[in-house]
Amino acid sequence: MLHTLLYFLALLCLSTSPNWAKLNQMPVEVLGFWRLFIASIILGVWVFIWKRRTWPPLNKKITWVIVSGVFFFLHLWTYKFASKSTSVANTMILFASAPLWSSAGAILFFKEKMTLRLGIAYGIAVVGIYLLAFEHIEFNSFTFLGDLSAVISGFFYACYMLTGKKARLHYDNSIYSFLQYGVCALLFAANAIGMGKPFLGYSDVSWFAVMGLVLLPTLLGHLTLTYLVNYMNLSLMSCGKLIEPVIASIIAYFVFHEMLKPEAWVAFGLTSVSVIILFTPSLLEAKKRQTLKR
Repeated sequence: MLHTLLYFLALLCLSTSPNWAKLNQMPVEVLGFWRLFIASIILGVWVFIWKRRTWPPLNKKITWVIVSGVFFFLHLWTYKFASKSTSVANTMILFASAPLWSSAGAILFFKEKMTLRLGIAYGIAVVGIYLLAFEHIEFNSFTFLGDLSAVISGFFYACYMLTGKKARLHYDNSIYSFLQYGVCALLFAANAIGMGKPFLGYSDVSWFAVMGLVLLPTLLGHLTLTYLVNYMNLSLMSCGKLIEPVIASIIAYFVFHEMLKPEAWVAFGLTSVSVIILFTPSLLEAKKRQTLKR
């Protein structure tokens, strides 16, 4: 039950990410650097100063952490490229391929099973996202690279989760995340330097948005998800993530007064149904265990 509650907390925090990004006025490369650099510093202070943990051994197992950090960078970079090169609607729909990649990898590498319940929930969630974005979907030669990047971003996200699950078999979550965020920050820094983007000189609103991204989507969102990969089915976690675009749209309605059409509420209803289908068995099992303890 606790893991399920943490999972929904992570989804809610991750859903705030597009809205923080909308507030921010930094280039994507600079924003990515500061977001991951500050998060890694906070985790480093927590792990090595507050908790007084020793530095992890530099052996072959750390390769999984580094690879996970690289995939996380590639996921974030390709997702931002897609959002700039095609419509937000196309990006959301095509990125929804991520659970398929995650499920394939989980079946292949971790022997997880693809159940009928998961397939039905995934189908309902995709329909919900499609309804949310229906009027804005457009496929043409001008948006091809952006559309392709959205699909690739879904693939990289699945790789990030799969390699993260592998790394978490050997490393504590806080140490893993500290190292992984550090790798990702270095890659964003190299990208920003290569493109000649300044790291300083931005508005107070932009720095406020950076801290929002650090605290909510990064530390309470991604950090919680990487903790949960050792306790929850990876395919289930990836499928449940499809509710994020709908929650993000609702947040944007209240914060930025963006138009929210009736289809959005239908989409929210469908994705909510998919999540209920996904988690009902585990919730019933938790309730049964609590009854037996009494």
